[in-house]
Amino acid sequence: MTSNSLKGILWGILFFLTAVIYSSIPTYLIVRFWVWLNSFPVYTLSLFMLFLWIVAIIIVLIYIVAMIRAFIQRKSEDLGIPRGVKGFGLVSTVIITAFMLIWYLIFNQIAFFSMIPP
Repeated sequence: MTSNSLKGILWGILFFLTAVIYSSIPTYLIVRFWVWLNSFPVYTLSLFMLFLWIVAIIIVLIYIVAMIRAFIQRKSEDLGIPRGVKGFGLVSTVIITAFMLIWYLIFNQIAFFSMIPP
């Protein structure tokens, strides 16, 4: 296995992890807090959260395509994935994973998934 093949596989795994993070956390939170969001007399907050959830779904689709592209083009010299997609995926995955790990070590709960509506 060459260096480029390994690089393509590692980027594909990172993009898959990013897609899982950006699909599971917002979906869980929107489902869990939907009744509480709709309890306000003005529905602006629930519509804004729905908009953010749709943006998260678009980000997930971008990273699924980037993952497929990284796996398919792993043997070529250049993966063809923009630096911004790579950078955002790497930085956001590291930050969210570190936050979840620190939260678990401090509170012994899984961050985001242990939240309950007020």
